[in-house]
Amino acid sequence: MIEYGCLARFFNDYKDEVTFAKENDFSIMQLWYDSNGLALNKDSKPLEVIKECNFNTIIHAVLDINEIEEHITKLIRMLKYLGHRELIIHPVCKSEKITNETIYKLSDRIKKASILLHKENIKLYLENNSKLDPIFNKTEEINILFNENKDVEFLLDLAHIDDYQHLNDMVKIKMPKILHIADRHLEVVHEHLPIGDGNIDFNHIFRTALSKFDGKIIFEIVQSPEDIVNSRDIIKQMLECV
Repeated sequence: MIEYGCLARFFNDYKDEVTFAKENDFSIMQLWYDSNGLALNKDSKPLEVIKECNFNTIIHAVLDINEIEEHITKLIRMLKYLGHRELIIHPVCKSEKITNETIYKLSDRIKKASILLHKENIKLYLENNSKLDPIFNKTEEINILFNENKDVEFLLDLAHIDDYQHLNDMVKIKMPKILHIADRHLEVVHEHLPIGDGNIDFNHIFRTALSKFDGKIIFEIVQSPEDIVNSRDIIKQMLECV
């Protein structure tokens, strides 16, 4: 069964974001985390507020390859406090030059993180990158990492695909359990637009590569509340017709 989610927009009060999600029938919100911690700028005690609201959430941790080891223990403490059983890691590599060996270093860091998370019964999802952050973007890299980390699940960001063949090749390696959805002009390296404002053919995608998808869809769209809801409605109607 498809579950629809949205972002907890860091520039708003978290309680207002929960109200928005509930009123518009979203069942999950994604929380941004990076080396500075949780990004909820208007809440002085974000963890306490999240727990108090008791709304289904998932943490999306954007971490450099050389930050993963440091932050995984912090994240585990946070996840246990919130009662989470899932974690997204979006790996980037800004701290060193990317070579043919970098993917193996990332794979090793992910393996160590996955072992720690598994001990706490927490499932790890790993997100693919666009060409803007050229690590874990090429299908060869994705194949290497998932071959070495078979228990790690795939989060596929459709706004990060190079083209439809790239998408097909990634899905053949591992069917994703979570999708990030936003539109984009495929000739532009990186964009996150409301559905319909770019040129991604989502109807084609859900009739071909992702015809068997059954999991969470999180809309990475922040332009306006109307854009978020309209984007969800477009995709929902599309899936109901597949």
